[in-house]
Amino acid sequence: MSNSNESTFLAGAAGTHEVGVGPGPAETKKVRIVRLPTQVSDMEVIVPYAMVAEITEVMLPEGGTHLSRLDAAMVDWRAQRIPLVSLEAMLNEPLPTIGQRVRCAVMYGSNPDIALPYYAVLLSGVPRSEEVNMHSFSEEASSEGGFWRLSAEMGGRRVGVPDIRWLESQIDEMRMRFDRDSTTALNETL
Repeated sequence: MSNSNESTFLAGAAGTHEVGVGPGPAETKKVRIVRLPTQVSDMEVIVPYAMVAEITEVMLPEGGTHLSRLDAAMVDWRAQRIPLVSLEAMLNEPLPTIGQRVRCAVMYGSNPDIALPYYAVLLSGVPRSEEVNMHSFSEEASSEGGFWRLSAEMGGRRVGVPDIRWLESQIDEMRMRFDRDSTTALNETL
């Protein structure tokens, strides 16, 4: 199975779990995932390996940087400005203590209908990749407004795959709000 098929399966782009499943029993199908170390309390966050563009450190802009449920920070990455979000804040959990320089996972945007080629997720450690059984995952009935798409029990820990389409639409709204607010502030100073 290719990385893009794994990504489609876990991200749920087509709204079904069968996307990307080749011939053979589902319990033997493996997908490569990345565990994103965050301080989300109930579950460890995992994403398809193919969605991660890079693990890197970025500098937060001085002053006015605040990550919240509704706000993303815009950071420079490879000569572009991309939104950086805290999954903890998006889930109404306490924001981890962060400094000016933060580690993040830069993710490929997967929705062709929005202008979000990349976005970054705040990390609190070093991610690791591994293969997991697709059969391990089940639909997640989420109380967090659609945040979790799939979940599984792995090694005694609960892991969850965010609903990537929902997450990207929320981040795109944050990005557009940031752009609007920045334009308004610029116009007021002129």
